[in-house]
Amino acid sequence: MKYAVVVTLLLFVLLQSTLCAAQQKFDFYISNSGKDVYPGTSAIFPRKTIGATEPLFKAVALVNDSVKIGLKSGAVFNENLVTSYPIMVSTYSDNPNQDDPAILNGSREYNSGWVKQEGSVYTFGQDIPYSGFSGYGINGIGSYSYIYVTEINRAIEKAAPFTARMPMKFVTSLAALEATPGSFYSPINTTENPKHIFIHTSNGNSPNANAKYSYEVTVRDWAINSTYQQGNRFENLWVRGFGAGNGILPGGSNSYYNKIIFGPGAGIHHLVVRSGFLDHSLFLPGSENTNEFAVVFYDVEGLGRHCTIKNSIFLDIPSPVYAHTSEGTNFGAVEMYNIAGFADTSNVGSFMYTSNTDSVFLNNVYTDGYLCGYNYGSAKYSSINNSYFKDVRFGIGYSNKNPVDARVDNVFIKTHGSAYTAGIYMQNNTSLQLTNSIIRINNDYKNYFPNAGAFIIGAGSETGRVRASGNIFICDIFPSASLVAATANTDKGIATSPDIWNNNVYILLKGNKITWTITDAATNTGTRIVQNFDEWKRQSGQDQNSLFFDLRKDPRGLKAIFTDPDNGNYDLADTPEGRQVAALKAGMTTPPSCFLQKPTYETAAEYIKTSKELSVNACRNPCYQNTIRINNTFTVDAVSERKVTLTWNVSEQQNINHYEIERAIGNYIFKKISLLPITGDSLHTYTDNIQPGIIYQYRLAVIANAGGRCYSEVRSIKTNNDKPFIVYPNPSKGKIVVSMNGYIGTVNFTLYNLQGQPIWKKEVINLYAPQQFGITNNPRGLYLLKAETSKGINFQKIILQ
Repeated sequence: MKYAVVVTLLLFVLLQSTLCAAQQKFDFYISNSGKDVYPGTSAIFPRKTIGATEPLFKAVALVNDSVKIGLKSGAVFNENLVTSYPIMVSTYSDNPNQDDPAILNGSREYNSGWVKQEGSVYTFGQDIPYSGFSGYGINGIGSYSYIYVTEINRAIEKAAPFTARMPMKFVTSLAALEATPGSFYSPINTTENPKHIFIHTSNGNSPNANAKYSYEVTVRDWAINSTYQQGNRFENLWVRGFGAGNGILPGGSNSYYNKIIFGPGAGIHHLVVRSGFLDHSLFLPGSENTNEFAVVFYDVEGLGRHCTIKNSIFLDIPSPVYAHTSEGTNFGAVEMYNIAGFADTSNVGSFMYTSNTDSVFLNNVYTDGYLCGYNYGSAKYSSINNSYFKDVRFGIGYSNKNPVDARVDNVFIKTHGSAYTAGIYMQNNTSLQLTNSIIRINNDYKNYFPNAGAFIIGAGSETGRVRASGNIFICDIFPSASLVAATANTDKGIATSPDIWNNNVYILLKGNKITWTITDAATNTGTRIVQNFDEWKRQSGQDQNSLFFDLRKDPRGLKAIFTDPDNGNYDLADTPEGRQVAALKAGMTTPPSCFLQKPTYETAAEYIKTSKELSVNACRNPCYQNTIRINNTFTVDAVSERKVTLTWNVSEQQNINHYEIERAIGNYIFKKISLLPITGDSLHTYTDNIQPGIIYQYRLAVIANAGGRCYSEVRSIKTNNDKPFIVYPNPSKGKIVVSMNGYIGTVNFTLYNLQGQPIWKKEVINLYAPQQFGITNNPRGLYLLKAETSKGINFQKIILQ
């Protein structure tokens, strides 16, 4: 028995040392199954609560300059933390296949104690303590601190926990509450404690032990607050149910956030990130009394701060991002890469607002259903690339507060019906460079303006500048309305405008007309409206190399120019018009134009948890008309006379299942020689063994997820060999292939044995493809093959095994 105890103890020690070695990245481990009497320094003996472990954090931080906290994957922590030192919070798991986020929950359940209000039918209320709120200034609740209610669908909570949770709508009076199912009300600015909350359940039943719904009320302002320390790091967390306050995960300069799911029922307001980086994060609806922003970058200009969001999704957020400053003077910027935003159609703002920010960079950003993609753009420099703003009133709007240097390239803007709309709204002091983009103005309003808007509102002003080249402008408006196509200021005469419009395509798909305007403000001749494209070119000196198409009576509609625009495919069609546009836009890339489908909350969360890279072209079919649609290169280069390397680079791999290499020798009958999976790197290589002197043809086949197949261009290669003809394989087991190294004509072959006796003779005419001969019936040994051509006679030895 003693030996069994010793063996058990030894195994326990070995197991502990092994797990500790694997979990050394954390100073402390915290789990729902732990105990606060444990040391918490290993995954074997985790602590149970953050609060009980907190007194140990500071001592470690003083030695290591920060503290690293590991929360058990999938565990729930109804706690918050304030630190005076940098922290790292991530997750650990004893199951290598489990990587669920740890949950930081700032709400408490209130499924009892609700009292129906006198004189009401649907209004129930009770007092909620809110001691966790710090408030803003002297206010306990209100201003930048908010309390709200989350309604949880009991039936779907286990299967779809993100979808099951929905913040109630905030209303501003008890009368509105009584009339609005699924809402709550509470006085906003108050220092009272406890706070009175009123709710109207979605099914009208009492919230006490409601059979369908449970209810959580926000009780804290933030989850973890390390606002004034640099270098915080948060990973793999689900943060929910916190008031907006100063941010649910506030971090100082150079803080990093990765694989974070915010909400439902979580708002982020001031001081969330200062010079921070958010990657692979999901933003779900917060409460509607938090100014409806998901992220507020505060003071990004002052102190040279630089904030970035990448690979993130915003779902049902009325106004996702706001960046503003306190009138700082140093350079600062906000960058967004690989972002998808889907509006809540019941309450919609703009996707991004800025104020007093030096620079904004948007690359690969997709928005659907917002009033504007980028609005009130007062950043002194903005660059928007490879992006798609779908169903907006204005795609991009600039402010006149600062002189703005704006660059828009490879962007697709599609507006939705509105009284007055535009692709881009520029104001005074805006210098706009618009290139290689598609703007489709769709407006079906008929009773507001005879002029439905413009592709670019504000063009042609005295203090603004437009340089528009390589764009496609589509007018798709109410039949009796008109649209302004372009405007130029020619106050010093024709072709003297600082504006430049050229190499553009104007398409009148629907509407009474499109017009061009010419402003001569300096010469007091007013503004002239031109309704004829040729006359516009003559009077303005603009668009000399541009095209105009009137498709109003063309039964093909936009398919006269694009492949399938109704389904989001704006690739140029193989039509006379399409070929004209292609010639005009030769060498230019195609703007992203496919329609992303709005994911469910659960699908989006899984996308984030697996750290996939988002792309606005993720919905794009990689194949079109038997060719690879997306930008790609495919080359074949000789490594030696018997080896070649195939190299290809495909810029978008999201919808590609795998690649296949196909090869043909002489006869152009391609056969698959290899199958290769896609990798995280878009650059791929493959090496093939060949025989010198033979012409090989290669092509790359792309196999789409949907099952389609398309091909690259064919590449040919032949390595040099000074022999008149080549025999392979050599030695042979009975079959040989003979290549004449490029010779075309009649060849007489004779095979001799060692005694000089002819075994067989064959004549081949117009030899180009390699020829196969059988010599299996001859005994093993050495043979001599003679090839007689118009260029002479040559011999090669053959070994038959």
